[in-house]
Amino acid sequence: MNFMAHLSDTLTEAGHNVTFLAPISEESLQNRIKVQTKHLLNVEQDDIYKTSSITDKDVVMQSLWTYIESPKKNKEQFKWFEHQMVETCANLLRNQEIFEKLKDVEFDVAIVEPLSVCGLAYFKLLGIEKTIISTSCTMYDHIMPLIGEPNHPSYVPALQSSYSDKMNLYERYQNYLNNEESFESMKSIFDHEMKLFSKWNISNWHDLYSETSLHFVNSNPYIDFPRPIIQKTVPIGGISVNLEKIKSEKLTEEWNNILNKRKKNMLISFGSMVKSMDMPSEWKNNILNVIKLFPNVTFIWKYESDDLEWAKNVENVVFSKWTPQTALLVPT
Repeated sequence: MNFMAHLSDTLTEAGHNVTFLAPISEESLQNRIKVQTKHLLNVEQDDIYKTSSITDKDVVMQSLWTYIESPKKNKEQFKWFEHQMVETCANLLRNQEIFEKLKDVEFDVAIVEPLSVCGLAYFKLLGIEKTIISTSCTMYDHIMPLIGEPNHPSYVPALQSSYSDKMNLYERYQNYLNNEESFESMKSIFDHEMKLFSKWNISNWHDLYSETSLHFVNSNPYIDFPRPIIQKTVPIGGISVNLEKIKSEKLTEEWNNILNKRKKNMLISFGSMVKSMDMPSEWKNNILNVIKLFPNVTFIWKYESDDLEWAKNVENVVFSKWTPQTALLVPT
């Protein structure tokens, strides 16, 4: 979401008239959508969506702390995401008001992240001929065969693989299986989404992907694993990083006081998807034991719970449910 928002802002700053369409799959994230364009269309959840039995994402994310990778488990782990994508697509199609607003605009091009084929099918309904797919990370395994991109699992790690580009025979085989399972998992999502568009005779998701004009990838070829790519694929790694904005960010007095307690500070954050509070207790205590070894360092730990009994009496750690990460990491 943040990546597509940054891409939208880049186009807006270049003088383009941008409309940002945001189907809301999680209400908790709705207020975190920040874009410069005045044309932000949030697709609210209707009553049908709210009563659907979508697995709680936090329950799934919690299990990732002790998750052991395997192609079969990857597919099982993906089921909640499939249900969410299909229900979000159905919710979008039920919103006729949004559709009519978009239908009245003559768009030159539409950009979508290819985690779902719903966007491409929806653009076809709107009559938008030129489309671009844009990934917020490196190449999605399931996209490559659909757009003619060469795939080499013998020396290019799959997106969810734990291997490097140096693999033995067994690891190459597992990497190949990882690629195949990724495609099969996404194929299941695409098949279910296409059923929603059947009354408009839009059914071939293979064509929707192959007909896209460009493939933007949030990857820097100088630091990514080396691989051959076709001209359709354009690496745009770094486009979401606004150095001027980051350098201009100021910390509040509260955060400055925390940083000034000791000469050295360290930030501990595991992102927003997998929460620190769900980490196994043994792991948390191990981190805490390491923190105790460095009393001259202040550790700032992004932690989502007020239950901190397990860490009492440790003076050089500050727990916070939210941290101004970029501002904290800017060199002073």
